[in-house]
Amino acid sequence: GNYLFGIYLLGAILGLIAAKFLRSTAFRGIDEPFVMEMPKYRMPNWHLVWFMVFNKAKMYLKKAGTFILVASLLIWFASNFPNNESNLDDFSAQERAVEQSYLGQFGKTIEPIFSPLELDWKLSVSLVSGLAAKEVMISTMGVLYSLGKEVDETSSDLKGIIAKNIPLPSAVAYILFVMIYNPCFAATIVFSKESGKIKYTFFLFLFTCISAYIVAFIGLNITKFVIN
Repeated sequence: GNYLFGIYLLGAILGLIAAKFLRSTAFRGIDEPFVMEMPKYRMPNWHLVWFMVFNKAKMYLKKAGTFILVASLLIWFASNFPNNESNLDDFSAQERAVEQSYLGQFGKTIEPIFSPLELDWKLSVSLVSGLAAKEVMISTMGVLYSLGKEVDETSSDLKGIIAKNIPLPSAVAYILFVMIYNPCFAATIVFSKESGKIKYTFFLFLFTCISAYIVAFIGLNITKFVIN
């Protein structure tokens, strides 16, 4: 709980710093007043509450049934083909099969980009899959660590493998990167429509990814300094 609160608090602080930086650089100009009428406080209309709950649930199912589903299918395909192992009951054979798959080959290709953050190819691939939706990262790690797709943040097997294979400094760098870099694809599409210009979408991607890389690198080295 304390770690989660720390992540939340740090995210808020970094958001304020980013807002100040962008206001002084990319969005300079005359301030426009913001006026919002405060609603009346009264007992909720249960028909309206049900309508809002229904629409929120519908939006989430639409998101889960499109971006998350498609991303999961692509990850499954890329992690299972080409299948060069005959004995997949053996754990080491499963590891080799994933490493030789299209997903493993892709991970090995982008691994040098994240090597300064001391993230291996599996964590690098999960970061890329998180561009579709951050929820996909957990299932991606489940596939890459040969645990199957039916894992979540409460999975004891996944927790054990993470604790065994990922050093603390790398874990800190990974969490910081995830916290800052580009939001999910659905949120990016909404941002693109609201901004009205495609250049702002590219700016969002570059700004968040570069900021995430810098903060993750700093967090990695601070953690290494503290524990040593």
